[in-house]
Parts: sequence; C-alpha cells; structure tokens
Amino acid sequence: MLIAEWHYEDVPAKMWSIEPLSKFWGINRRTEKKLNQKGIFTIGQLANYPHHYLKRDFGIIGVDLHLHANGIDSSLIREKHHIYKPSINKSQILMRDYRFDELRAVVLEHVEEVTFRLRADNMIARTISFTVGYSDEGKANKSYTLSEGTNLTADIFQVVWGFMMQLCDQKRMYRTVNISLTNFIREEDRQLSLFVDEFEREKQERLEKTVDQLKIRFGKNSILRAVSYTEQGTAMKRNGLIAGHKA
Repeated sequence: MLIAEWHYEDVPAKMWSIEPLSKFWGINRRTEKKLNQKGIFTIGQLANYPHHYLKRDFGIIGVDLHLHANGIDSSLIREKHHIYKPSINKSQILMRDYRFDELRAVVLEHVEEVTFRLRADNMIARTISFTVGYSDEGKANKSYTLSEGTNLTADIFQVVWGFMMQLCDQKRMYRTVNISLTNFIREEDRQLSLFVDEFEREKQERLEKTVDQLKIRFGKNSILRAVSYTEQGTAMKRNGLIAGHKA
C-alpha cells in the first residue's frame, strides 16, 4: 500500500504551478475562462487573489476556490460520518412549459423552501444538487459539495443558478425542477473560517431565521419574495395545497 503525505507548506511547490486551471479539481472550462479574464491563470495566482473579490464574483463557490488553492479543506477524514437525514429536497412538475429565464423564479422559491427546512433543523448543508427536466426529453443535473456548509438561501441559490447557467440549454423549455440538500452538519459544529465574513454571515442568518419565525406564526404566504407574485411564481399556489391538492 502506498501512502501519500502532504503538508500545508508543500502546497506552493506542488500545487501553485498547475495550469491551465481546469486541470484543478472543481474548476471547469467556463469557470477557468472567467478566472482568466481576471488575470488568474495558475493555482498560485488563484491562491493569492483577494478572497473577498472571489466571494463577490463567484458567491460561496469563490470561497471554495480560494480555500482549495491554498490546500485548505475542513473535512476530517478520521471522523466518523454521521447522517442526520438522507436529504432535504423539493421537487415539482410545473403546470406549463417554462423558458429558461422564467425558471429562475421557481428555482429561487424551491431553494428558499429547502433552506427554510434546513434552518428549522438547525443544520447547515455541504452538498447541493439540482435536476431540471426539459419539456420534451432529457435533463440537466449537477451535484456540488462545498468546503464550508451553509444554510443561507442566497448562497445556495448562487451555486444552483450558477451551474444552471453553465449546464442548461437556455433555448429549450422546462417542465420539472428538483433541488436537494445533503451532507448535513449541526450549526453548533460549524468551523469558523478566516475567508468568510462571520459578522455578515451571522447577520444574514439571523434575518432569515426571523423571516422563518414569521412564516411559522402567520403562514408561509405571509412573507413572499416579489418573484412569487409574478406569472412565473408558484409558491403562493403551492402553499395553499395539502399533499399537492387543494384543501
């Protein structure tokens, strides 16, 4: 049996010279092109690029890119893996065919619903998955595991919509949507990161949990996003159903 051993001090010598960027785990050619436009062509340049700009431009995935380029992963292989729930997911067959641009509203509503349930369980999720089905045949799907878990709607939506922009045929029509969260961690077990603005994260989490409490008290339709009032939105109608049927 062969055992490979790396230390953080080995990262600059062994990783930072890697190019093109798409040879590195987690970076596809579209992401590589976007990074190249910022003057980033090697993993070393990525590791030394200001992480707050990566967060601004790529969302929580930008934080992941910076962590991985610096050889940082919070996963502890020696720890026994505990599964608290198989998954939290939301799936829907749409009432009509949706254009790609219309689908954004439905995806945002679905992400908001699964993160509502995630926060209710006092969990954060590391693995985010989606599947969208075309109206005729075929589908697009992706699963992505974050280095740092999250329970914030904006973080998870950025991941899902970002990959959908890359992977989906934007000229086709859509009829099904599924969003799934897995790989849970208890909120109290969350590891602090130097690359995340903890003050801002806690502020956003408190805000979302306040909205959650209002929904629990006054009903899910008491607070809705503007997209739910558009023709594309489905949350208002779905919230009035019991097991998918009118009450």
